Amino acid sequence: MAGDRPLGSVKVANEVIAHIASLTASQVQGVAGMYQARARDGHRVLPASSSYKGVRVDMGNEALNLELFLVVDHSAHVPTVAAEVQRQVADAVDKMLGLEVRQVNVFVGDVRFPEDG
Repeated sequence: MAGDRPLGSVKVANEVIAHIASLTASQVQGVAGMYQARARDGHRVLPASSSYKGVRVDMGNEALNLELFLVVDHSAHVPTVAAEVQRQVADAVDKMLGLEVRQVNVFVGDVRFPEDG
């Protein structure tokens, strides 16, 4: 029976994982945007179309570690927003890809105020 034998392997590109993580994070209330992982500051907020560049993916020894680089809204409570991002991102990656997420580390590089545009 075909269901009893493996038919091959499935691999998911890191960019796919990053897209899922960034789209999920951007839907959390209080997240104003993402910034490029290499920048280490939030002064260069990424457009939504390339927000996945604000996620660093590390897949090693069957454990997935993610780093998300966020800009938060000025009215947000940062610890609450960060915890919600961690929870929702881990859940989304698990549900969509079946990958267990070991860590979701959140870096807040800037706070967006209304006058920032």
